[in-house]
Amino acid sequence: MTDRTRRSVLAGIVGAAAGAALAGCDDKKKETPASDPPKTGPETPLTPSKPSAPDKTYKIAWSVWTGWMPFKLMQEKGLLAKRASEHGVKIELVEFKGYMDSVQAFAAKKVDGVTMTSMESLQPASNGVDSVGILVNDISNGGDGVLVRSNMKLEDLKGQTVLLEEFSVSHYLLVRALESVKMAEKDVKIKNIPGDDAGKAFLTDQNVKAVTTWNPHLFQATEQGKGKVVFSSKDVPGEIIDFLVVSGAALQENPNLGKALVEAWYDAMDMIKDSKTRSEAIEIMAKGAGATVEEFNKMLADTDLFTDRTKCQEFLGSATLKDTMAKIKKFSFDHGLIKDAGFDIGFGPGAQKLRFDAKYVIK
Repeated sequence: MTDRTRRSVLAGIVGAAAGAALAGCDDKKKETPASDPPKTGPETPLTPSKPSAPDKTYKIAWSVWTGWMPFKLMQEKGLLAKRASEHGVKIELVEFKGYMDSVQAFAAKKVDGVTMTSMESLQPASNGVDSVGILVNDISNGGDGVLVRSNMKLEDLKGQTVLLEEFSVSHYLLVRALESVKMAEKDVKIKNIPGDDAGKAFLTDQNVKAVTTWNPHLFQATEQGKGKVVFSSKDVPGEIIDFLVVSGAALQENPNLGKALVEAWYDAMDMIKDSKTRSEAIEIMAKGAGATVEEFNKMLADTDLFTDRTKCQEFLGSATLKDTMAKIKKFSFDHGLIKDAGFDIGFGPGAQKLRFDAKYVIK
């Protein structure tokens, strides 16, 4: 199972987005900028409104990752189709084999929403794509980590080569790990390699001393006695976050889009929580992820799935999210992923190109 090809950062998003957008200019109308969203406070439920494009089908991109497999459940069990029908909106889920392809499709406005990490969310928005985080899917809670040989500790990384996917969440996690022992990125040698390949290399090559990767590689290495995790996403709670991000223009065009997506998500969460339906839900998600039920349950153990609506609402406006996005913004600017150190991130309704708005979560 290739569990986190999604962790790559969209380093070339400007060029890729522009190229894709230009390629599509001949066969679609030029898009007009969206106006500011309605000033509905996060404490006020969204008032249903008449959509301005009732016959449009909205495309939502997603890719394989533990915390995003409920989208497979929403599709297989007809949960999204039911909610879309109730809200009078047409929605198509589009599964991408490559995570970065899905993010690039959103950046090029080929899809109306995408599942993405906190790291990637800054980049389309900083390049002008109106982006609204309407739902927290999960927080990594041990599913990402720095893996070293059993006789090493975190401080022993000084001067060592660490395999990881450069400019990714793995890169960010390594920097946070080094900071925890008063070290810096310059104290190690980073070898850029796809994160999944880094995990496989650690398992098969004893000459590889350290990697930053994710499950299943973390638990496979520890269970096989080949290494240990010296720092993980558990040590930076609330910092590695997965969202559903939707185009602000699409949400303004049809606010029921956000409502239908959120309601279908919580229908899936109910299936996962209910002892009568949990086994079926796990089987569907595991199969969709190319994993066994046992493997998928291990993945879930290190993934804080947001099954609670109130928890999601609170988190989208929380000090934790604001602090995390500030850290990610600094990392992204320091590594040249965004050009504006003062790029403004919004929490609630507003005009910011990237904002997190809980109003769609409220019943």
